[in-house]
Amino acid sequence: MMDGRPGRVPLQFLPDEARRLPPPKLTDSRLLYFGFLGYCSGLLDNALRRRPVMSADKKTYGEILEEFHPVR
Repeated sequence: MMDGRPGRVPLQFLPDEARRLPPPKLTDSRLLYFGFLGYCSGLLDNALRRRPVMSADKKTYGEILEEFHPVR
């Protein structure tokens, strides 16, 4: 079999010390900060690709579902 090098240690994403830490609280301010950064990066991406944000055509549920289940 091909097991690789002898004495090889598999790649670990987190060390054992970090695995014992509790997860962050939901009220952590860093989570809000990263969520806000993600929202702003989405707005910036839409602006750079010239996709309208507020002036997009509004579709009703009937118009959306008609593409999958024709009514007429």
